[in-house]
Amino acid sequence: MKKVLSVFLALVFAMQLGISAFAGFNAPHLTRDEWDSLYSSLCDGNELPMLCVGADETQVSLVWHCDKETATPEVRLAKNSTMTGAETFEGVTTEAENDYQLVCRVTITGLEENTAYYYQWNTGNGWSSPCKYETKSFTSHKALVIGDIQIGGQSEDSQIQSDVGYNWNNTLAEALSKNPDISYLVSPGDNTSTGKTADEWQTLLMPEAVRSLPMALAIGNHDKKGMTYNYYTNMPNEYYGKYFEGLDRDFWFRHGDVLYLFFDATSADAHDHMAMAKEAVELNKDAKWRIGVMHQALFGPGYSTFDPETQILLNAVFTPIFDTFDLDLVLTGHSHLQGRSHFMTESVRVGKAESGKTYKNPDGIIYLNSNAVCDHSSFDLFQPLNIAYSFNENDVTTYTTLEFEGDTMKIETRRGDNSDLLDSLTIEKTKEQKDDMLLKKFQRLLYKVVEFLGLVYMRIDALVVKIRGGHF
Repeated sequence: MKKVLSVFLALVFAMQLGISAFAGFNAPHLTRDEWDSLYSSLCDGNELPMLCVGADETQVSLVWHCDKETATPEVRLAKNSTMTGAETFEGVTTEAENDYQLVCRVTITGLEENTAYYYQWNTGNGWSSPCKYETKSFTSHKALVIGDIQIGGQSEDSQIQSDVGYNWNNTLAEALSKNPDISYLVSPGDNTSTGKTADEWQTLLMPEAVRSLPMALAIGNHDKKGMTYNYYTNMPNEYYGKYFEGLDRDFWFRHGDVLYLFFDATSADAHDHMAMAKEAVELNKDAKWRIGVMHQALFGPGYSTFDPETQILLNAVFTPIFDTFDLDLVLTGHSHLQGRSHFMTESVRVGKAESGKTYKNPDGIIYLNSNAVCDHSSFDLFQPLNIAYSFNENDVTTYTTLEFEGDTMKIETRRGDNSDLLDSLTIEKTKEQKDDMLLKKFQRLLYKVVEFLGLVYMRIDALVVKIRGGHF
């Protein structure tokens, strides 16, 4: 009996070890010296790969730069680090931002839930070292939200770029060490400072953790200053629309019961934003949760409350879309201030959303604004009545997790240095969404006016950008 019990306990212990090892990320906190060493060894290149979310939970994508003469868009995938029995996925090459490289893009399909994989990409000089990627549950899962990474801060200075990279690495390390069950990362934009240089993306991709963490990156106004977003990302279901120009595009993806709609909020193209949302929602009518992601903070704390472009133009363009398709949550950034709204409909507060509470089948949308990795120079001028929570210690980076399980979505915001809980909210949804089709058709008719005015604004804005030499 003792032998049987010993064997049983040994098996339980082994299973616990396996679960523990399976769940973790390779995301170490680094000392400044360790980061400086890593940064100096990688800062002169631009060939680190980005792991991107796929169209659904069974897919992920990879994008990397490679020498034009040897570029081969191939990725190998196996369930062991020796790559025995690996399956090869082929992709495409496209032009790079320079004359001597090509961009390789490959999508991996057929992933199974709760499974450890290893992948390699073709570097042009052979296969890379194997990187580990672990899928989590497809039904219950957790997402990580970090905003305004903005590698480079507000400058092109290499030292400031390294400083932001150091903060980015350690914020990731803190979030992932406390939440090893994260499935993917969402950024509401401003991933780079100038949008023009390869070293910004190279620094963004230096943390080892991003080799195991699929990312979904919205476009922010700083990304829009250049065109490098085109060459360093591989987002799913990109929607270029009828009137989008240059870097403009929206995209969407689905993970389990959650549909994400990413909008390029630097474009006032109301027609194409509405068309993308309509297409995505109609293709995913059974999704329980609908989440919007855009850069500018419609209902966040601080100066965005007084910004005419945000409160007049962007409000007119986006809130009708969010209300039309009954979104549950909208993730934003831009103001570098952490905050969260009460429940909002048509720009009006329709219900309280107090921290720490659970709300069942609420009316309205929660708007959550993240602060910044790059710097915290903004300050809270005014807290409007629609704000339910704001965090005013602007020298502290924060992160937010979204946990989906059954009928609930739990939102938690924590400090990025020690994971102390700052704000939480749980939404329970047990009723199916029922659209008032007559009302929606009437709203859609009125929105035609917004679409026309949005196109007029786009033409004026394009002229202004041309005169001043770029976006600001």
